[in-house]
Amino acid sequence: MAVLQKIRKRQILLVSAIAAGLLFFILEAAMESLPSLLNQNKINVGEVNGEKLTTQEYQNLVDEIQTVYEIQGQSTTGEDVLNRIKDEAWNSFIQNQLIKDECDKLGLAVSDEEVQDLLRSGSSPLLQIPMFMNQQTGRYDYSIIQNFITQYNEMKQSGQQMPDEVEKIYKYYGFAQRTLRQQALMTKYQTLLSNCFLSNPVEAKQVFDQESNTTDILLTSIPASSVEDKEVEVSDKDIQAKYNEDKEQYKQYVETRDIRYIDVPVVASNADKKQLDEEMKKSTDALRAATTDKEVELAIKNSETEYRYFNLLKTKNAFPMAIANRLDSVAVGTTTEPVFDMATNSYYAFRLVNRTQQADSVLIRQIGVPGADESAIAKTADSIYNAIQAGANFKEVAKKYNQTADSAWISTASYENAQVDADNIYFINSIYDMQAGQVKKISLNNGATAIVKVEQTKHPITKYNVAAIVRELRFSEATYNETLTKLSTFLSEFKTVDAIMANAEKSGYHFLDLNDITSSGHSIAGVHATRDAIKWLFEDAKVGQVSQLYECGDQDHFMVVALTGINKAGYRDINKLKDIIKEEVLIDKKIALISDKAKDVKTMADAQKVKDAKTDTIRGISFNNPTFVPATAASEQVISASASKTEQGKFVGPLKGNTGIYFFQVLNKNKKSDKFDAKTQKSTLASRNLQNAAGNVINVLYLNAKVKDQRYIYF
Repeated sequence: MAVLQKIRKRQILLVSAIAAGLLFFILEAAMESLPSLLNQNKINVGEVNGEKLTTQEYQNLVDEIQTVYEIQGQSTTGEDVLNRIKDEAWNSFIQNQLIKDECDKLGLAVSDEEVQDLLRSGSSPLLQIPMFMNQQTGRYDYSIIQNFITQYNEMKQSGQQMPDEVEKIYKYYGFAQRTLRQQALMTKYQTLLSNCFLSNPVEAKQVFDQESNTTDILLTSIPASSVEDKEVEVSDKDIQAKYNEDKEQYKQYVETRDIRYIDVPVVASNADKKQLDEEMKKSTDALRAATTDKEVELAIKNSETEYRYFNLLKTKNAFPMAIANRLDSVAVGTTTEPVFDMATNSYYAFRLVNRTQQADSVLIRQIGVPGADESAIAKTADSIYNAIQAGANFKEVAKKYNQTADSAWISTASYENAQVDADNIYFINSIYDMQAGQVKKISLNNGATAIVKVEQTKHPITKYNVAAIVRELRFSEATYNETLTKLSTFLSEFKTVDAIMANAEKSGYHFLDLNDITSSGHSIAGVHATRDAIKWLFEDAKVGQVSQLYECGDQDHFMVVALTGINKAGYRDINKLKDIIKEEVLIDKKIALISDKAKDVKTMADAQKVKDAKTDTIRGISFNNPTFVPATAASEQVISASASKTEQGKFVGPLKGNTGIYFFQVLNKNKKSDKFDAKTQKSTLASRNLQNAAGNVINVLYLNAKVKDQRYIYF
């Protein structure tokens, strides 16, 4: 009893102790799970309607689209291309998620059988790739896909190593399947949406008349610019009122950053130019001294030229403009002095090896000579050549060796910009030296021999054999280091935004402003490789801080960034918009002033007498298109709307536009001869309304989806 009594006396204390212990336990568990929660958040690159996209999932999407580019023969190299691929992957995820969420609510779905029907039909451009085509018919063949998938699965099950090309095609097929499903779902959603947009005969007739009828007017304009700024006064109260009036247009939906930055491009110094001058002179002298083809090739090779020499005749199109423009003014055998072209920042010198007339294209047939060794190939080649020279039919001879010898055109354009080897050069020169009807044995260094017949030549043109030395003026390592040292020294001395601003100009630097940078942007001020700076701005930077020095561009820029402002999602700060709003208020007040002065105008003659009035004849005005006004260099919808409903001969004014006051008189009303078809017009109008609304629907879905884009952290 004594013990129980003690417990009762200390009941509150005991309960408190237990509660404290439980709280500690909960906090301890929460603290233990916090790192994993934070890490989980960090591996997500984005979120749409609560659906998270991990870094791995996003990378998979990027890889898929990169594969699509490769399969379709598009380039996947370069920062700009890769950024476009990343954006396509992200935008695809957003749109598909938005539509999927809506369709889930509506009960819309695409079955596996529907996807298979789309695959069987092959109507999608995604399926029109060479790998899915029947080589004999040249058309899409679904059985090829079926066979490919069967073989792929068998290879996988047997543990075989998959070739990269096979994996690419399989990945592309998976992408095509998912895309067809998503497109079909989008079509269903749009079809459902289209039933919400109807038209009626009255509206259809009204729109038809607005589009079919045009008006010619005599227009007198009094531009707002005719009033000087000093004639009107804009107060802070006016600016606030205008801001409140148009507040919705000042709403931003993503957080942005305002910055100041210094961008220092590394450029070649005078010493670098002098060095290249000397190298170009030495290379040009060596080219001039060459007397044989081999010596010419050696001189070009030793010159470190950026334009590879091929001993081929080409058109002017194959050469840099700085060389092409001089080819007809130089004698054959001449080596020019180096010339610096500022437009391309490069030196050019060349030797005109040859200039002659030659066919642009040749039509050839050929037979590849078979044989176990050189002796057998040579013997068979002589046999084929002699038979054809004796009058045998070329194609019939080819059949004996299981070849078709079909004719093919070889054009100058097909080789002049291509990378060709010695055998290609020999073959091209051989066939272009032949006459129509001539047959020749052509033996290549790789051991191959062909019997070639030229059937036809066409379009003789001027061609040039040019050995060119092209060297871009680049900065040296010493110049790079000097630029880096100078900027680093400056930044070590002046570390705050104010100090940098105060001393930048006298130190030879420009501190520039850039506002409203988004985290989804790929660069700052269009300079490549500035993602690290963007990441710093959105992840670590505080207003007033100055970043580290970034090496960026194509390793030819240095950049330092200072964060000057953070613009949260929501309504923009009026102080940042003050100058823009003030200009709008200024125009409004000028228009009001002009309108007051012109209030007694009753006729076109009166309007033309007003100070600064300008008169033009404007023809073909339609209701749907804003009228371009020469006097104000602006387009005004108010004129189009008013003119379309005004009868011929009537005078209208004053009309308040966006950039001035207007008066007009209708000269003519023009009607097109098109006949009104209510059914067709209603259908067209409903389709147009859907088209206009589709983009708005996606925008509304996007704004309601609470999209989070954190790609800047990783990509």
